[in-house]
Amino acid sequence: MSIKPKIGIIFITSEWFRDIGLQDSSSLLTNDVDKIANSIVENISTFSEPIYNGVISSYSFAKESAIKIKEAGADLLLIAPLMWCEDNILRAVLRELPKIPIILCTIMPYESFSNFMSFQEMLKGSGTVGSQQISGFLRKDGFIYESIAGYFEDPDFFAEIKKHSIAIAIKNRLKNVKCGILPFRCDQMAVTYVDEFNIHKLYGIELKYLELQRIKDIAQRFEKSSIDEFKSILDKLGFIVEVNSENLEEAIKYSLALERVIEDENLKVLAMNDVINEMHSCFGLRPCLVNPKISREGVMVSMEADVAAGIAMHILHEYTGDSPLYTEILCADLIDNTFLMGHAGYHDYVNYDPDYPLKIISDPEYKNSDRFTGACLYYKYKPGPISIINSIYDGEKLRWVVIEGESLPGPLKLEGNSHVYCRIMKPITSFYRETVKIGISQHWLVVYGHFMKDLKVLCDWNNIEYIMLDNS
Repeated sequence: MSIKPKIGIIFITSEWFRDIGLQDSSSLLTNDVDKIANSIVENISTFSEPIYNGVISSYSFAKESAIKIKEAGADLLLIAPLMWCEDNILRAVLRELPKIPIILCTIMPYESFSNFMSFQEMLKGSGTVGSQQISGFLRKDGFIYESIAGYFEDPDFFAEIKKHSIAIAIKNRLKNVKCGILPFRCDQMAVTYVDEFNIHKLYGIELKYLELQRIKDIAQRFEKSSIDEFKSILDKLGFIVEVNSENLEEAIKYSLALERVIEDENLKVLAMNDVINEMHSCFGLRPCLVNPKISREGVMVSMEADVAAGIAMHILHEYTGDSPLYTEILCADLIDNTFLMGHAGYHDYVNYDPDYPLKIISDPEYKNSDRFTGACLYYKYKPGPISIINSIYDGEKLRWVVIEGESLPGPLKLEGNSHVYCRIMKPITSFYRETVKIGISQHWLVVYGHFMKDLKVLCDWNNIEYIMLDNS
C-alpha cells in the first residue's frame, strides 16, 4: 500500500469505576488494560500513523486527546471502550472532532472464559457493554461509523482495521486529485462521459483540460541530451527497441512532454483522448511510449479520455500498490473459458511477464497513417491471480463491477498490444449476459491479486456503487 493513514486512537475506560473504588490508577486491572492498549497501538502502527495519547478515563483528558488528534490531521478515529465507560467522555472527543469517520471497535481481552471469573476479570472484559451503548448514541446523532469486533491479538482483526482505514484515507486524499483530459472528451464512446461538476462534488476530484499545442510546443523544445538520457533509462531497464532512431526520438519527446505537463499541473491521472484526428494531425503520432518517471510517481494513464477508468486506476493503485493495466476483453474462448484482454496505447511496464521480453514497437493502429510510426510498449501480463474491474460514471456516481480470475502462464498470445490471457470461473456466456444487462463500459482494469471482497470496503467508504460477480 502506498498510503499510511493517520488514525486517531480513542481508548476509553470509566471514570465512575475509579470514583467508587472499583479501579485505581495503579491497580493490576489498570495495568492490564494499559498493556492491551499499547499492544493494539503497536499492531496498528505497522500500517498507519497512530495518534495516541493514552487510555482515557476523564472528561478533561478526553478533550486534550481530541485536540492532539485534530492538530495532527487524522484521517479517522478508532474508538474502543476497553471497559464499560460513560458517554460523556466520548462526547467530549466528538465535540472537537464532529465530522471525522469512525471505526467503532469491540475489543475482547479474552479468547475464552476461565472456569469462574472474578469481578475484576469481568470488568476487564466489559468493553463489550460499552461498544453497544456507544453505538446507540452515535447512530442517533448521525455519525458515520463502521463496526469491527475481535480478540486484541487476532491478526484478522487488524487486517480488517487496515482495510477500512486505507479506504477512508483514500477518500480524504481524493479531494486533492487532479485528472488531466487531453484534450477533450471522447465523442466516439458516450459511455466514457462524466459530469465533472458532480465528480467534484462527490469525490473532490478536479478535471483539467489540456491543449494539444501546449504538449507539442514542449515536446519540440527537448534537446538531444534529454533524449539520450531517456534512451539510456530504457536500455538499463532492458527494453528491446524495434523502431528506428527517428521514430523512437520523436516518441521520447512526447513522453517527456507529458511528464513535464503532469508535473506542472500536479496531475495524478491523465485521461488521453488518443483516437481523435486532431491529436494525430498535431503530433504526428499517438504519445504512448512509457515514461518510467511517470510510473515511479504513480500517475495513471487511461486512453480514450475514460475519466472513470482513470480515477479507478488511481484508487486501485493507492489501495493495492499495484499499477492497473487498462484493457478491453478483445475476444473469448468458450471451450477453455478464457479471455484475451488488451488495449492499444500507454501502459506501465511493471506488469510484464519476466519470462518474455519487454519490447518497444511501432504503434499497431497508426504506424501506417501518422507522420511517424510511433512507439509503444508491448508485453504479456505476468501470470497469477488477478482482479478485473469495470468503472463507469452511471449518471449519478461511479460504479464498479468486479470479478476475479487468473492470468495464465505461457507465451505471447496477441500481436501488437500489451495483453493478458486469463481465465475466470464464471461461464463466459453468463458473464456477458450479466455485465451487458448491468450496463458497463468496454474498459476493464486488471490488478494483480484477488481483492474482490476487500474492494467492497473501499467502495462503501468512497461512495462508489459496487457489484461483485459470482462464479455461477
